[in-house]
Amino acid sequence: MTEQSNRHQEQEDPFLEWVLNALQFVKDRSQLFIGGAIAIIAALAITEFVEDQRLTARDEAAHLLFQVMLADGNGQMDQVLGTGERLIDEYAGTPSAAHGMIMLANRNYGVGRYDEAKGLYERYIAEYGDVEMLVFAARTGLAACAEAQGDLQGAAAGYIAYADEHPKDRASAIALMDAARCYRLLGDPQQQRMLLDRVTHEFPSSPVSQRARQELQML
Repeated sequence: MTEQSNRHQEQEDPFLEWVLNALQFVKDRSQLFIGGAIAIIAALAITEFVEDQRLTARDEAAHLLFQVMLADGNGQMDQVLGTGERLIDEYAGTPSAAHGMIMLANRNYGVGRYDEAKGLYERYIAEYGDVEMLVFAARTGLAACAEAQGDLQGAAAGYIAYADEHPKDRASAIALMDAARCYRLLGDPQQQRMLLDRVTHEFPSSPVSQRARQELQML
């Protein structure tokens, strides 16, 4: 029997034992129940067990996320990648796995592993995509990967697309500034000016707006 099947069996045995005990309990008291009452009670009991298991998984995932963050703070890149992969694979669907996926993508980006980073950003969008801050990180992370790989046009389009789709999100001002930088590097001051103007008009109270005005004065 493989290690994976052993682990799977270890996870299932407590549940199987509990279900058998629950069924025996119902059987022993069958005269007290009529019709669908037995099924209802069994279903409620199983639901409670599953909920307990789900909460346990969330706690374990949160502990792994803490380990990833601790390793990241200590500069232990190998541990960040190893524990991060375990977190997102074994605890998929938990909030900690969602955060861990973005953190892992960012660290891959930071060491120049752009294809790996892109895969994780895309995976977050496909599997989660429900936390505004993390969506911003994933979408602009994809654009940043394109920029790092020399696709400045594609990067600018990615930054602008995020801002277009999130017009009320103050983080969109940052995305527009990133797009303006790409056009500056492309030698297109007209597009750069247009984006900087957009920041100052659409996000006048944003701290980013002041920087946009300063860059406009330099054009």
